Amino acid sequence: MRAVARRFAVSVSVVSRAWRRYQETGQYTRRHGGGRRRATTQQQDCYLRLCARRNRRSTARVLQDDLKEATNVHVFAQTVRNRLHEDGMRARCPQTGVVLTA
Repeated sequence: MRAVARRFAVSVSVVSRAWRRYQETGQYTRRHGGGRRRATTQQQDCYLRLCARRNRRSTARVLQDDLKEATNVHVFAQTVRNRLHEDGMRARCPQTGVVLTA
């Protein structure tokens, strides 16, 4: 075990746990669900997509406020952009420019 651990530059406990799991199950696969929890649920994601489709010109900030009013859950505007991007949609970024009227 020590030679294997030295070969892969990991600790001996990692090798022994992997070997024990292989002996018990007959295979070694990675465990799922070790990442960060999502800030929104699937229902909230669906609501964001629905609002974005209803009003195509709404920005991520507007969608963020809509979600806050509907579900009382605060998410960042970047989270809204990420959720829309997962569905192949883009959140509009408001264009800033020079004011032409005085």
